[in-house]
Amino acid sequence: MWYFTWILGTLLACALGIITALAIEHLENTSSG
Repeated sequence: MWYFTWILGTLLACALGIITALAIEHLENTSSG
């Protein structure tokens, strides 16, 4: 079941990137405002 681990890792990487992008945007908005 190697594909299960591969899919899980891919989803985790995508989620981490999205969360990081949202966090950076939020920090920029709060610091500039």
